[in-house]
Amino acid sequence: MADQTDAIYRDLNDLHFAVIGAYVADCFVVVPRLPEWGEDYEARSIRTSPGGKALNQAVALARLGVHVSAIGAVGDDGLGHDVMSALARESIETKYFARRENAATSVCICFVGSNGQTSFVWHIDEDVAVTSDIIRSAEPALQKADASLITFEAPVATIQESVKLAHRCGAKVILQPAPPLANLSATGTLPWESVDVLVPNETEARAILEGIGAKQKPQQADLAEALALELGVQLVVVTLGESGCVTYSAGTSRRFSAQRTVPVDTTGASDAFTATLAAYLTGGRPETVAIETATAAATQSIGSRGGHESMPFQS
Repeated sequence: MADQTDAIYRDLNDLHFAVIGAYVADCFVVVPRLPEWGEDYEARSIRTSPGGKALNQAVALARLGVHVSAIGAVGDDGLGHDVMSALARESIETKYFARRENAATSVCICFVGSNGQTSFVWHIDEDVAVTSDIIRSAEPALQKADASLITFEAPVATIQESVKLAHRCGAKVILQPAPPLANLSATGTLPWESVDVLVPNETEARAILEGIGAKQKPQQADLAEALALELGVQLVVVTLGESGCVTYSAGTSRRFSAQRTVPVDTTGASDAFTATLAAYLTGGRPETVAIETATAAATQSIGSRGGHESMPFQS
């Protein structure tokens, strides 16, 4: 996936994506510091909003003009209604989305510090987990998709099914392995040969290497190369927060700097980055252009509060 000089670029408005992962309610708790056990003190603010990595990425893609099919599940409750309404406002297709009766939509607690730093506490109950049945029923969406964006917010069997089916349908498979699998040993069971682009952060990258039993413990600058060679993935982009990112493709490692900004809330930064990168790569833009544009999108996201609310609009 080296840079192309004579490429024919596709308009982002002509692209179709399927986004598979968690669609939840984010509960943002703005605090000067994390609470300790037994402590009782007032937060600066507490609010809920539709979220989850998949929802954030679906919104980011839609705001770029991409046609998006959301594939996930929520409960048939007030929070689930809020999630569906948020998707509808962004003109995101929900034809293959599951709404579970008598189930509660999952909630992710997002602690946001005064300097924009974040910490998350989350859990997804089985009755609103994305299942392999949901993925198989969404095959028509994958058949028309140019690319699929898949996170680790689902059971291992569902991730396996998602990657295999998307690849079989001819969609580019872009995998963001977040959060790391609870059972790292299951990492080696994933169909890595069907993944086209892998976008972990440093923690997730090291978790994958540990999960597949890699003997090497590479330096930060060599993480993308180590993953690409171990897994056989064509393009690996390891994000490093304020240190930018490192990439490996076509036998070449590269390092890209982050854009300087004053952080307000880092909640959706990786989602803005991954979705923008995925759209520009799928549209045929050179790797360098895609990464630089994705970095700019992440920077914009960091400057705003919230998850899906901070996804940039196309300029």
